[in-house]
Amino acid sequence: MASAEPGGTSAFAAELRAQRTARGWTQVELGKRIGYSGSFVSDVERGERSPSDDFAQRCDEAFALPGTFIRLYEELRRNAYPPFFAPVVPLEREADRINGWSLGAVPGLLQTERYARSVIRAKRPRASDEEVERAVAARMDRQEILARPAPPRLWYVIAEGVLRHVIGDQEIMGEQLDKLIKSASLPGIVIQVLTYGAHDHPGVEGPIVVYEGQRMTAYTECVDGGRLLEEPGNVRDLMELIELLRAAAMSPRESIRFMQERRRDLD
Repeated sequence: MASAEPGGTSAFAAELRAQRTARGWTQVELGKRIGYSGSFVSDVERGERSPSDDFAQRCDEAFALPGTFIRLYEELRRNAYPPFFAPVVPLEREADRINGWSLGAVPGLLQTERYARSVIRAKRPRASDEEVERAVAARMDRQEILARPAPPRLWYVIAEGVLRHVIGDQEIMGEQLDKLIKSASLPGIVIQVLTYGAHDHPGVEGPIVVYEGQRMTAYTECVDGGRLLEEPGNVRDLMELIELLRAAAMSPRESIRFMQERRRDLD
C-alpha cells in the first residue's frame, strides 16, 4: 500500500509506531493499555485502518502526550475529505438536529461500510484503493456522533429511487436497507420516503442538509462541489423546501413498511 500524504494516515501511523517501540511495547500490549485489540493497532500502524477520535485520545493518555495524537487525528480528518466538504464535518459534530433530503444515495451518516465503498468507488473510478479506503474510513468515522450519549436528532427524506437503485450488489443493498429500517425504528431518527407518486416536489435540484445547533447552516451539493449557506434567509428557504418534502412524503411508519417491502423484493 502506498503511503498516505504527510499529516494523514501515514503521519499518525509513524508516530504511533515510534512511541510504542520507544517504550518497548508490543502491539498487543499497547492494545490492552488503550482498550483495543493488537490487530487494530497493527492495522493503524500499517495505514490500513483509520484511527478514531477515541483511539487518538487513549493514545495521548497511554503515552502521556496530551494533544499529540488528537492533533494528528484532526489533520488526518481534514485530509480525508474533499475541500468543499471538510467544513461540513464540524457542523455535523456540533449539531443538535440534522435535517436532510437525499435524492441520489443514502445519507452518509446512515450508510453501511460496503455501501459507502461502492458509492465512493463508482464516483471516483480513477482513485487508488488507498484513497477509496481512506474516504470510506472517514465516512464511517463521521457516524461516531450517533453513538454519543446525546446524539443529534436526524430527520431525512429519501427519494424512492435511492431505495430501488441497487448499489454494489443485492447483498450490499439488502444490508443497507436493513440498516435504514433499524435506524428508522430508533428514537431520535426519522426517515420518510418520497415516492414516485409525489408530483412536482421541490427537491429536483439536488440534496439539501440543514444543521441546527447554536446557529442554523445549510449545505447543498453537486458533482465535485458543495456550498455552505449561513445567511438566515437562504437557510430558511432551504428548510422550507425540506418541510415541503416532508409534507409530500410517506409518514415515518409507512416509510418503514415501504423499506421492508423493498427489502423483501431483494430476497
